[in-house]
Amino acid sequence: MAGRVLAGRYRLESVVGRGGMGTVWRARDETLDREVAVKEVVLPAGLSDGERENRHRRTLREARASARLNHPGVVTVHDVVDEDDRPWIVMELVPARSLQEIVDADGPLPPARAAAIGRQIAGALRAAHAIGILHRDVKPANVLVGHGDRAVLTDFGIAQVAGDATLTGTGLLIGSPAYMSPERVNGDPAIPASDLWALGATLYAATEGRAPHHRGDPMAVLAAVMTQDVPPPRNAGPLAPVLTGLLERDPVRRMSGDRAEEALTAIASGQAADLAAVQTVSDAPTAVDPAPVPMPVPVPDGTIGMTGMTAQSPPAPGVHWTPGHAPPTTTGPSRKRSPILPILAGAVTAAAALAVAGFLLWPDGSSGGGGQGGAKPSAPATEQSVPSTPTTPASSPSSPDTGGTPLPDGLVQAGGPGFGIAVPRGWRRSAQGNSVIWIDPVSGAYVQVDRTQWSGDPYQHWVTWEQEAIADGKLKGFQRIGEITRTSVGGVPAADIEFTWSRAGGVTRARDRGVIFNGRPYAVVVAVPASQWNENEALVKNVLDTFRPSGVG
Repeated sequence: MAGRVLAGRYRLESVVGRGGMGTVWRARDETLDREVAVKEVVLPAGLSDGERENRHRRTLREARASARLNHPGVVTVHDVVDEDDRPWIVMELVPARSLQEIVDADGPLPPARAAAIGRQIAGALRAAHAIGILHRDVKPANVLVGHGDRAVLTDFGIAQVAGDATLTGTGLLIGSPAYMSPERVNGDPAIPASDLWALGATLYAATEGRAPHHRGDPMAVLAAVMTQDVPPPRNAGPLAPVLTGLLERDPVRRMSGDRAEEALTAIASGQAADLAAVQTVSDAPTAVDPAPVPMPVPVPDGTIGMTGMTAQSPPAPGVHWTPGHAPPTTTGPSRKRSPILPILAGAVTAAAALAVAGFLLWPDGSSGGGGQGGAKPSAPATEQSVPSTPTTPASSPSSPDTGGTPLPDGLVQAGGPGFGIAVPRGWRRSAQGNSVIWIDPVSGAYVQVDRTQWSGDPYQHWVTWEQEAIADGKLKGFQRIGEITRTSVGGVPAADIEFTWSRAGGVTRARDRGVIFNGRPYAVVVAVPASQWNENEALVKNVLDTFRPSGVG
């Protein structure tokens, strides 16, 4: 291939980078007698005509996006050539290493140098956002650092351009999970604040040597992004407050691009950044307060059934809420914690997050392999597929049985202290204190048995709880489904309440059964995404009907 001439003027000389969607060549423009870079789009064998066309359109979109940007922090596109029935992008050749290569080879950067690089990328993002372009894959491998630490942002291959039709299938997760913002993992559309999160994660990696939520596989990374706060940086020095502002989980409260660029400029010049009044993103979606629990539930330890992830205790209590009492405030130096659980649904999707009833799962930060893999300059972004099948089965601990009758198809015997229940095979168990939870790692549905103290008639308990839930406004969009109904558990009076509430990622629907046996209250909750309720209603009923406290037939 070396020596080939494209369009009668661009002579390919040597390969400077390869990636999942193409090869970048050093070439010479024989017409203007200058060095250029040429991106060759390499299509995998076996693509359908539609898939091939999609890749072509993505390449052209990258060229258009870059060509619209006249900014020193963006690689300049010179030309697009159509040869061999595929496009080749001719662009500025930046003699540089990627930021990822620099960190891998030389180690973490001093804060001032990282800030100087970050300032330039922040400026490039500001220019892109101003004309309706979202990059969607900001990461160290896509930041080129050349002579004099000139930094440029490259690879707009998955950029979203205002006015362009989407090129990805519904729910397709594209980009680099370790640098993807919580709202994108949550299934929400990309917004400018999403690129700013990625900038913060990139600068975090520059000073700390690894991404904020580094893990050994994409699924573990996505779960960590959704459930864990960013570990405080140890080497960032004066850059730390900027990282904190950019890595704010709530996009509404995230530091704005203008403010980040101003602060990075100050830090790069050795001055103290004035962060007393941090300006936040103004074009993000409306903030959504974390939903409290339908029943008071402590924060559990445990697993969510993803390879290489065992849970550890969270650094601070989660949100607890009991009728008659406001949810306590989680104290911390920086930001409010959102109690959310990821739904990682389907082979190539990351679906909306399910608001779990008042608990947080904290995957082990120690799991994972080596450092982030480096990429050559202008190496293209790749699509990330999330495996849908868990690799380790759920355990079924010894526990009281559920009455001796055959279990419904697909359910296995499980339980906890003082009770037995049947749960779907393969769901993951976690437990701490008064609560035991089984979670479906595919859909995010969960079963929870809580034994926190409450008293009185179960029916009246739900009446009071509903009144206070509405009055306190802690369940956004709360709607009871039908009437509170009296039922029984092994002849013991019980009551059910069914309801929905809204989160940024969608609506959750739950049925909650309350019963008191021998003075010990139980709340048995089964919750699924509301869109999946009808197909799972029989499952909800079967699980609830198998619950038995010890000694109840």
